[in-house]
Amino acid sequence: MVEIDGGHLEGGGQILRTAVGLSAVTAEPVHISHIRKGRDKPGLRPQHLHGIAAAGQICNAECQGLKMNSTEVTFNPGRISGGTYLIDTRTAGSVTLVLQTLVPIAICANSPVELIIRGGTAVPFSPSIDYFRHVFCSMLGMYGVSMELEVRHHGFYPKGGGEVFARIIPSDMRVFRLKYRGSVNKIRVWITASNHLKTAKVAERILDGFSMVFSDPDLTLSYVDASSPGCFITACACCDHSMIGASALGKRGRPAEEVGQNAADSLKKAIETDASVDVWMVDQLIPFMALATHRTGGSSEVCIPSLTKHAQTNIWVTQKFLGVSFSMEKDVLKCTKIHEY
Repeated sequence: MVEIDGGHLEGGGQILRTAVGLSAVTAEPVHISHIRKGRDKPGLRPQHLHGIAAAGQICNAECQGLKMNSTEVTFNPGRISGGTYLIDTRTAGSVTLVLQTLVPIAICANSPVELIIRGGTAVPFSPSIDYFRHVFCSMLGMYGVSMELEVRHHGFYPKGGGEVFARIIPSDMRVFRLKYRGSVNKIRVWITASNHLKTAKVAERILDGFSMVFSDPDLTLSYVDASSPGCFITACACCDHSMIGASALGKRGRPAEEVGQNAADSLKKAIETDASVDVWMVDQLIPFMALATHRTGGSSEVCIPSLTKHAQTNIWVTQKFLGVSFSMEKDVLKCTKIHEY
């Protein structure tokens, strides 16, 4: 059984998500202690609880410690099975954080996996659903992962109520070759606001702020029904060989123009690094780089803007399960297979 200290380094929920996902993929039981020790409210929150429960369903696992605020979980996986699964956080728990747990499992299933996930589609401290589907999923698609994502309803804090449908096809991944991103060919922007904010033209004002930095982007602007008021923007630089993204979430009392400009400033800064991915993408790609390298034996290489504590933590967890090693060569993160003799 793999032992994981959930308080190691960054000490957040990513340790839990990666550990459970890779436990299922490798069929290695895992015991995770000190869950989210580095957070103000330690232990399992709704998105963690329901994500692990769904992972347990998909891989027929025996689970212990699955209750709210639990700081210790044991996950003993069985065979990964395709099918349709409903996950309802009953809160504004992040849909994308649930997906982070389940996507690595689903690509290793014996048949397609369909997920109906209810919760928040754009909430604090997690990727927005538009970043996940337009940036992250697009990146994975370049390397062999086949995944469809449909937003059926948006959900914002505090009521949530969003619903996302995902269909993931078992995939043979290719190793990541992202040392050079090439030229930036287009800037794409998605702005979503609830109908509560339509009269105040919040989405248009977010665009005004974004356009102060990037004029005339390829735009999708939408007002949607939602149980709670909310808004967000996701922007993407479409490059020859990669996608670089940035997001910003609206907040009561924050001018809409500032939300748009914050996203634009983040994207501009990411482009100026000459890295192949943005800083938020790095830790999300690490398990997939490792899986591709583990399966094929080839090395994965990605030019990154920096190696954050979050990314270092995900590397530490990933290396506990897969026979790979990560290293930095200048600004390139490299994953190689460890050969046993």
